[in-house]
Amino acid sequence: MTDSVTVTRGERTLRLPRRSSALDEARRFADLAVRQCSEVCREAVALAVTELGENLLKYGSQKDPAHAGTIAVGVEGDRIRVRAVGGVLSPDDVRSVAGIVGKLAASDPGAGALYRDRLRELFENPALAKAQLGLIRVAFEGGFRLSYSFAQPELEIIAERQCGTAA
Repeated sequence: MTDSVTVTRGERTLRLPRRSSALDEARRFADLAVRQCSEVCREAVALAVTELGENLLKYGSQKDPAHAGTIAVGVEGDRIRVRAVGGVLSPDDVRSVAGIVGKLAASDPGAGALYRDRLRELFENPALAKAQLGLIRVAFEGGFRLSYSFAQPELEIIAERQCGTAA
């Protein structure tokens, strides 16, 4: 795993490999990046890295057969940032991310209602091709604020939250 990790400006970046152990490697990578943080924060980062990593593996471009994209974790003071960058297969995927991030930003009082609504939809329609629950989980369960940017052909999803350090 070490040949796929770089550290620049306080941010550790993992080139996510396309192999069965990729998500386990991503969780270990994230745990090392936030080992000084509280347990609650470490768990939130593990959730974000797992969900964003799954998205890279499932929905990302196949341009690089060895890697699905990158996941970066940065700690600056009490602010944690998780970034996932990868190519997209379809403009529809970008629109989907934009729609979810927009709904999360506009939701009042938070992501809880969106989370419950999406779970209800999934229970009512179990044959849906894409669950599209991961980003909502990152916001609701992980407490992250999400944003994104798209510069053809790469989509970047950013998850940020406040985290305390371990006592």
